[in-house]
Formats: sequence, structure tokens, C-alpha cells
Amino acid sequence: MTNPFALFDLPVQFQVNFDEVSARYLALQKSLHPDNYSASSAQEQRLAVQKSAEINDALHILKDPILRAEAIIHIHTGEQQDIEQKSTRDMMFLMQQMEWRETLENIETAKNEEDLTDFTNDIVAEEKVILAQLETALNAQQWAEALAINDKLRFIKKLQVEIERVEEKLFDF
Repeated sequence: MTNPFALFDLPVQFQVNFDEVSARYLALQKSLHPDNYSASSAQEQRLAVQKSAEINDALHILKDPILRAEAIIHIHTGEQQDIEQKSTRDMMFLMQQMEWRETLENIETAKNEEDLTDFTNDIVAEEKVILAQLETALNAQQWAEALAINDKLRFIKKLQVEIERVEEKLFDF
């Protein structure tokens, strides 16, 4: 894995300045524009295209808090996250997940738009709490804790996709 922070000349930290990221992205992509390599060899053109793809991947990682946290952990520990092999050991959170899924299912069955809005707001608030916990764990270099918190964030993101699906169904988008 390429270090997205190094590629964008950023400190390895969870909080990133997205204005700075955007400015550096544009500068990097401008320097790799195909017009700049029109007189270059085929190999140099191919390398510029590969570097451009690498920059796009790095941008995607930096913008996504889950991927950004995984990158930080990987940079510091050398360990690569295998999501397929993961199972959470946090029984309280597992119970919370089941409760949230049941709540969403009940909202969908009842077709209650107001309850869906309230539920969505609750999940957004929970996401903010988890993001703050994740940043704290990363700053304290508590890698195992950060991975566990990141798993919670991953679940929240999946739940938000489900909420959007129910919302589309209820509001008939």
C-alpha cells in the first residue's frame, strides 16, 4: 500500500485539511496531465498514468474516514486489515446493531417517515461519537482499540446505506 499521506505531503494524522488535500490533488494531477507527456516515451506516459491512478486511490483513502484510519494503522504497524476475517468481540455493540436493524425494519414496515428521520438523526449523532473515539484512539496509538472502533464505524456506514434504501422506498424516490 502506498502511503497516501506521503503522496500528498501531509502529516500522518486522522484530521486532514480537505482544502489542502484538494489543492494538492489538483496540482499533482495537473503535473501528470497527458499533454505534459505527449513528447515522452510510451513507458514515461504509462508511468504517468499509473501515478495518476495512485493519486486517485490516495485521494479516495484520505476522504474516507474508515480507509484513512486503516492507512494510519498500517503505516504504524505494517499490518493489513482483513475485513473478511473480522468478527467483533464487543457484545454490547453487537446487541446495539441488532436493535438498530430491528428498529429500521419496524420503521420500514410501518412506513413511518417521522420515525425514519429521528432514527437517521440518532445514527448520525452516533457516527460523530464513534469518529471522535476513533481519532482519540489513533492519536494515542492504541491500534487494536482503533481497529475495533473502525469496525463500529464500518457498521454505521452500512446501516446508513440501509437507511437510504428505506428512505427511497418510503419517499418513493
